[in-house]
Amino acid sequence: MGPAGMSADALPLVTASLFGASAFLLTYGLRGAGGAGHRMRHRLDAIAGPPEPAVGPEALVNVAALPFLQRINAQMQDNLRRAGLPWTTARYVAITVGTGLVFAGLVFVATKILLVAAMVGLIGAAGPRMIVRRRAAAHDARLNAQVADTIELIASAMRSGFGFMHSLELAGREQSGPIAEEFRQVVREIDLGVSVDEALERLAIRTKDEDLELVVQAVLVLRRVGGDLGDVLGRIADMIRDRIRVRGEIRTLTAQMRMSSWVVSGLPVALGGATALMQPEQMAVLFKEPIGQMLVAVALVLQVIGFIVIRRLSNITY
Repeated sequence: MGPAGMSADALPLVTASLFGASAFLLTYGLRGAGGAGHRMRHRLDAIAGPPEPAVGPEALVNVAALPFLQRINAQMQDNLRRAGLPWTTARYVAITVGTGLVFAGLVFVATKILLVAAMVGLIGAAGPRMIVRRRAAAHDARLNAQVADTIELIASAMRSGFGFMHSLELAGREQSGPIAEEFRQVVREIDLGVSVDEALERLAIRTKDEDLELVVQAVLVLRRVGGDLGDVLGRIADMIRDRIRVRGEIRTLTAQMRMSSWVVSGLPVALGGATALMQPEQMAVLFKEPIGQMLVAVALVLQVIGFIVIRRLSNITY
């Protein structure tokens, strides 16, 4: 019997299975991920909505019948869109699982300890998700930073005599980055027959930006009751700048707490790795003995809970 109760004859089979499964999933996930066809379908879906569920590997996630799976699928699709990655949800899941299996296989070959390989595999599987979330967050930050200037541009255009539609076109043409693409999307939808109100509501839902949602609500109200839209948008632009300034001050005040969450979470892992290098026979007890494995599992759960609690405390709503 090998470590962790596994026979030596089974080790090559488990290793080959891990690498074979990871190679298949990564090949499927990365095949054609950035091709012209995917980019064209991504742009068409943004205008016409997502396609009907297809039969085949892509349908593994898209035809999920359970409501909570549909919500997860919609959230993944939205994160991928904001991250600028023209992947389907099934392809994203395949890349995530394949990455986790690669890390698990490498660690299993090096240590022959299944528990350690499983834990490292879970950490590796979280890598693609972290990359997507970071890219999506960077997209949202760039968009939010452009909202005030774009609304001020629309307000100035309307004060100069431009109509609302021409002002939207001007914002999409003169601005750059994600905010320009979003306003060009609004203009395209209106040109295809979508009402102005519905196109603006889609903009607020698509971006999930609180400042832009405030602007959309103000425009919808003024379009119904009347009023000087240019003057109101100018005032909203000033208010958004104040909100951004306050938001920056809050992030500065909570920076130490947010950094502490990473330090507190990473310190036990770093100390455990250093101890494993200097005293491997002592650390082996944690992974070979049942009581040690239970202690490691409990410690990981407590670390995750502590990390989440600290991040929640530092996430001040404003």
